[in-house]
Amino acid sequence: MGMKILIAAANSCEQDKVKADFICSGKSDEAVINQAVALLTRGGTVQLLDGDYFIEDFSSEGNSAVCVGFNDGNARVVNIIGDTENKSYNTAYGVVLHVPEHTVKALDPDVTYRVFYGCAAKPDMEPDWFTYTHVNNVNFENFYIKFADATRKLVGIDCSNFGSSMLKQIGIYTDRYFPDRFLHLKPATPVSGCIGVISNPSSNDEMSRIGMDTVCVGGVHTAFYINETDKLIMRSCTTARCCYGYVFKGGLKTLTLLNCSDEGNTHLPHFTVKPGRPGHISNIDFNIERFNSAYIPDDPDGNCEPHATEEFPDSWFGFISYTLQGEAFGLKSFWKEGHGRNIKTVNQNHSRTVLPEYPEYLESIFDEATNKTVTWNGRNWVDAMGNIVK
Repeated sequence: MGMKILIAAANSCEQDKVKADFICSGKSDEAVINQAVALLTRGGTVQLLDGDYFIEDFSSEGNSAVCVGFNDGNARVVNIIGDTENKSYNTAYGVVLHVPEHTVKALDPDVTYRVFYGCAAKPDMEPDWFTYTHVNNVNFENFYIKFADATRKLVGIDCSNFGSSMLKQIGIYTDRYFPDRFLHLKPATPVSGCIGVISNPSSNDEMSRIGMDTVCVGGVHTAFYINETDKLIMRSCTTARCCYGYVFKGGLKTLTLLNCSDEGNTHLPHFTVKPGRPGHISNIDFNIERFNSAYIPDDPDGNCEPHATEEFPDSWFGFISYTLQGEAFGLKSFWKEGHGRNIKTVNQNHSRTVLPEYPEYLESIFDEATNKTVTWNGRNWVDAMGNIVK
């Protein structure tokens, strides 16, 4: 497990302050977290005790607030963990890291800033056939990050320079996200580049551990940017009231999503790859909600296409099963016409005995009227011989 360092917030309870190794002042608390991480030269845990922490300085590497450093090239595991699981928007306990309004307003609108980030340096390479990965394996659990708003290019957790990472029970939101959502208010338009989580790029090696479990993001422009990650599993992750819930940049191995959701976002997922490199996805029981476009944020780049899209059509392969509630922005099926043709896509809400009104490409169903299994070819329902049935 390694060394454990306990940090209390300025407003933590007295019992927690007594046992803490460090007590934050409520101003630029990222300095204390950085100090604790630097002490974990052989790895260990930074335990944030219940309370509010304030992130105000982004002067570490890559314009980050908390940067897990090079550590003289020595590998380590660093766990950054909140004390109490924060279950809901109206709980009075748990750990919240705030980027306050005065800090957000002072940020350069043309620069990307990161709350958590890693050192870009890698150890020197061995022979040409072997490439060292980043030395820091960093895991996050049980806390919220809250931006005052989404008017700057803020990233909550950027895993680009971590060797591996696991995120569990993490929430990344704007301060107005919960009031906007539950009072049914129109969210402010976020800026492109305000992102909840950026994943590790690739799996790096066969033993790496990369995943997200119950990670929830709301009120930013892009909730999850999945950047060429191999063998990533996302379980019970939620994104709501963003412009894009998910942007997938394909890697060489399958991404797997289990029981994740996409609620009240302006667009369904966007899929991109490096030209000539296919993407692979398995997305099981994907819940989509689009009830009222008046409560969905406007995209600064336009709301013209609510459906899922591929930057390079026919470049992704796999399987998606989904449910769809509501038809805001005219959303009645998953894919923009002509996209996702190599992904078997099934709307779980459809009756298995009535032909769907808005079928997905290559969707099959048994037609009781003709006693035939028929398939939607993008224009017509056809039987196994290619004869048009409907």
